[in-house]
Amino acid sequence: KSVYSSTVLVPKTKFPVKIGNKTSEHEIEIQSVSYFYLYNWQLKNGASDKVFTLHDGPPYANGDVHVGHALNKILKDITNRYKLLRGFKIHYKPGWDCHGLPIEIKAIKTNEFNTLTPPEIRKKSKLFAEETIKVQKKAFERWGIMADWENGCYYTFDKSYQAKELTSFYNLYKEGLIYRDLKPVFWSPSSGTALAESELEYNADHVSSILLGISRISSDNVISSSDDVTSSSDDVINVLVWTTQPWTFPANQALCYSANIKYCLARPSNGGCIYLMALDCVNGVSRRTGFQFQVFQTFDAKYLEGLVCGHPMYFERTVGMISSDHTNTSKGTGIVHIAPAHGVEDFGIGQKHNFNTESQVDSGGHFNSKSDENLRGKFIFTKGNEAVIDILEHNKTLVHQHDYKHNYPCDWRTKQPIFVQTSRQWFVDTESLRSKAEAAIQDIKTYPDSGKLALLNRLHLRTYWCISRQRTWGVPIPVCYHKETGEVLMNQSTIDHVVGLVSNHGSDIWWEWPLNDLLPADIDADMYERGTDIFDIWFDSGVNLHIMKSIHSGGSNASTQADFYIEGKDQLGGWFQSSLLTSVGLQGNSPYRNLMIHGFTLAADGQKMSKSLGNVVDPMNRQKHPVLGADALRWWVAESNIHQDIHISDAIMRSAAESVQKVRNSLRFMMSNLNEFNDSMLVPMDSMLHIDRYFMGEINNFKEQVTDAYEGYEYSRATRLCLKLIKKLSNVYFSIIKDRLYCDEKNGIRRASCQSVLYYAMDAVVKSVAPVLPHLVEETSLYNP
Repeated sequence: KSVYSSTVLVPKTKFPVKIGNKTSEHEIEIQSVSYFYLYNWQLKNGASDKVFTLHDGPPYANGDVHVGHALNKILKDITNRYKLLRGFKIHYKPGWDCHGLPIEIKAIKTNEFNTLTPPEIRKKSKLFAEETIKVQKKAFERWGIMADWENGCYYTFDKSYQAKELTSFYNLYKEGLIYRDLKPVFWSPSSGTALAESELEYNADHVSSILLGISRISSDNVISSSDDVTSSSDDVINVLVWTTQPWTFPANQALCYSANIKYCLARPSNGGCIYLMALDCVNGVSRRTGFQFQVFQTFDAKYLEGLVCGHPMYFERTVGMISSDHTNTSKGTGIVHIAPAHGVEDFGIGQKHNFNTESQVDSGGHFNSKSDENLRGKFIFTKGNEAVIDILEHNKTLVHQHDYKHNYPCDWRTKQPIFVQTSRQWFVDTESLRSKAEAAIQDIKTYPDSGKLALLNRLHLRTYWCISRQRTWGVPIPVCYHKETGEVLMNQSTIDHVVGLVSNHGSDIWWEWPLNDLLPADIDADMYERGTDIFDIWFDSGVNLHIMKSIHSGGSNASTQADFYIEGKDQLGGWFQSSLLTSVGLQGNSPYRNLMIHGFTLAADGQKMSKSLGNVVDPMNRQKHPVLGADALRWWVAESNIHQDIHISDAIMRSAAESVQKVRNSLRFMMSNLNEFNDSMLVPMDSMLHIDRYFMGEINNFKEQVTDAYEGYEYSRATRLCLKLIKKLSNVYFSIIKDRLYCDEKNGIRRASCQSVLYYAMDAVVKSVAPVLPHLVEETSLYNP
């Protein structure tokens, strides 16, 4: 052995071939000098005047980390690390959403809610959020996310944050962009609070009772307006009404038809009464009921104007027929019953015609004391529904009933059905902000390109934004109400007083201190009662860039824009939009210049991973992935088509780990053959061997292409280019040059020529994978001479 080994220039390096079962421990050892030092160093020592601000959308402090967190945080870190390599000074301040119902639910046992005081609920919720943040923060550090994790994070429960949020709220209120009003809102009886549209999920298997009910009118009403009537004046005409929510019939105040629909009178072929419905709906009604109808008269909708019908439940009441554009023939009968207290369109019609919009349903979803005595206390989706059907059957105004499976909105946390309820809430005036918001995002760039259109579409769907919630754990809406008139008490004096107190003591005082301490001395506190609503968490997080603008703009009052927001596609109707609306209202511009929108993470079976579904996976679970480290996880993120939904499984993660190993093997080969080489020994390209010049051309082409990929934030293309180059090097070039590396004269030009190529190739590969594989790159610096 000693005889022959001395004749060969053996590669030398202590760089490990594999880490194997010690992957995690090895990466942690490499990370012993945490990346938050790197982050702070570049802020203090970066000489460049180029600044890159990536504003962090706050994860929710309500549970352990999962692969969705990994996808989001790693994408942000890859972006930051690339920009750092390009000479930018990076501003990245991680944050957490710390309030809201999910935290309240997890922090408090169900049977404790009715026994704990608001201060006790808040104390338990904050403790839970703090513990969750510690766990999540540790995971983010473990994934190699570069940030100041010790002193550079924001939390929505911080005193200073809450004080600035109250100021932002009042500034919007002064501009008339926030108001209080009675409007229909999505109400969750299982959570006891109003919900935003973004907090809804749709259950495709929800079953409703379909009713075909009738309201009776005298045929004289139609006869007097139509020339082609074949029915006698003694006939009774029954207006056929379709609904999936029978429990709303007690609130019925009108029947709507469309002026653009042709209507008809029809009689079942086996005889009986006459039904009025849309002509295009006859076949559909026939399929549902089994009745065969004989249409004997058709007429324009104008003949329905002014008709008065009997209420389907209460014969002593009457309801009129009115025209409405929202009525159609896609399903039902072409005639819609209107309950202004329980529908968005219904409410609008009710306002136009001065109908009563008061609800007969309480916050728990039960009929209240203002309802029929046969309904009181009954839950609208079960016993209440059944009781309404019983009354209709008794009145002989129920024509047909059957179960109907369809999409129905549910509370995204409890998975229980919600309903529309008129309620007095606080709203952001999105109508006034929409055109300004549209103009503000005209020049932004989205990845993918379709993101801007999707954002605009979601903006148009939001007619108003309810920002008040009927819970305890959150930032209080700082208003009081006059005990007799209900008039709102909020002005510059009251706000300044509360903001000063919250800055020093936190917002718990709103529940703990007497009201006279919360109001200025010149106001008689005995005349008022404090509000109990808290802010929607989307408002909490929506104003966070404005709150922290001093961090990004050196303390100036200049308007603030972040260079990048990176979040999942669900934020098109969530944080992207709440940030946009509040930013336009507070400072007149978009909060972001660029948006990157990624998909959801899917389990192996294709189901979306969600904490509420209970199928989330800790991506660093050692029992499940014992040999997979953070770099494998990061490679999985980078190589995925992030603008679509992304699958994760054991096989996919093993494949990612194998790709990282290929990079490692190539770097080790190059490092081991450069053990005594330095830049003073580099051979100029025109002095290299022809084969070496060829591969130098390949390396230079690679550098241009991979830079172009990173500049376009196409990280999957960057990883493919890296693997393509490594394959070309390891399968072809490394084999060609082994004779020269091992057997040529040690300091000869032929050997130095290929070593120069290895030097440039290693530099190119290391820099190209550095944003994705920081642990591996850090390791090469420890072993590379």
